[in-house]
Amino acid sequence: MGTNTVNVKCDLKVEDAIAWNNYYLENSKQWKNNWKLIRFVFIPVMAICFIVGTVYLISGIINGHTIGVMLAGGIGTIIGAVGFFYYLYYPNILKRKIKKNAHIAYSRQNSFIGNHKYTVSAEGIRDNDEALVKWTAVEGIDQTATHLFILVHPKKAVIIPKRSFSDDAAFNRFFQDVTAIFHAAIKIA
Repeated sequence: MGTNTVNVKCDLKVEDAIAWNNYYLENSKQWKNNWKLIRFVFIPVMAICFIVGTVYLISGIINGHTIGVMLAGGIGTIIGAVGFFYYLYYPNILKRKIKKNAHIAYSRQNSFIGNHKYTVSAEGIRDNDEALVKWTAVEGIDQTATHLFILVHPKKAVIIPKRSFSDDAAFNRFFQDVTAIFHAAIKIA
């Protein structure tokens, strides 16, 4: 590594907040637990509603049952079908909601949007020579195709867009340097 401090200047935009929220949505423990609940509880219940409702509906039509049986079957079928489509489109619905909320939240003056200079050292990550995030608050460092996320407990991140670097090699070098500083600081602590 050869250096104890690395710096990067970046211009954060609403799209960076959206990228972080989508990353968190797809990778957080809470989200993964929610998907397990949806897959193993919600979907079977909706499938049962659909199957039982369809059986009631068809049975009612064939056997000439009362309107109540056919209505109950139709409602069960509709609930099951709607639940299935909700499951299919749920991630896209959440991503659209994240995008809409981010545009609303960051359309006002705030400290996130704009220019940042991050200084990464054994002490932690300093933003614009002011706020310091100590390494003891950092859960990990993740790299995506477009961003570097320094994961800060709870549910926060220092967001560094790849576009802040001249090329992929500079981005990868920065990622390696930050990771090395992080691991060295954790060993000391």
